[in-house]
Amino acid sequence: MFSTTLLAGLEPYRERIGQAAGFLTVAQYVAGWFICNDIRRRGTTVGVSPVRFIGGCGLSILQLQYSQKLQAPALIWTSIITLTFSILYSLWYCWFTPRSLRSSFYRLTIGTATVTAGLYAYGAQGDSPEVMYRLGMVLTMLALAFIALPLAQLRSIIRAKSSAGLPLPAILASTGATILWLLYGLLINNTFIVVQKIIAMGLCMVQLSLFIIYPAAKADGKGKKQR
Repeated sequence: MFSTTLLAGLEPYRERIGQAAGFLTVAQYVAGWFICNDIRRRGTTVGVSPVRFIGGCGLSILQLQYSQKLQAPALIWTSIITLTFSILYSLWYCWFTPRSLRSSFYRLTIGTATVTAGLYAYGAQGDSPEVMYRLGMVLTMLALAFIALPLAQLRSIIRAKSSAGLPLPAILASTGATILWLLYGLLINNTFIVVQKIIAMGLCMVQLSLFIIYPAAKADGKGKKQR
């Protein structure tokens, strides 16, 4: 995909590429504020899943641990910032959740915390190739599941023939970050980051294609005509 000559030429800019990728990753998380603002406007979290926020906390903690093992500054500060955003969003979600409905939020939080603690404890055993390999595999699966979250709405998108429910800014930021992290992974010669981002690019392309197949503007126009 990238020639050795090209990678050698980009080597002096490795950390800048990582910083740019981190900026776009943070931008992807900032998009969560639109969800929080909608929750504030409606005054309730009914109809909104906390999986993105709670899952983001667990994923960021594990990514931070893995990044520290790799001694990759760009990955470390990105994980710290995304963890901060995820915690704030989770607290916001909890605040606006009716007390009678908080039990499911607490169960998800406890479950995620338990799994995260177990994986973190395993990763804390050392930096052996076996530990790094298994931790990298788990992180790859979790990161891909996180990127694919918007596709959970696929059935309703096809039924409505509209992509209006998809967060376009977040998906664009995710696509840009994925490309840059792929390049960064090649530069630091990390197989897990490279494989993870190649698959993630495919997921991003699928999500972007939905905006072409089911344009939101077209669906809105039909709705107005019917009125």
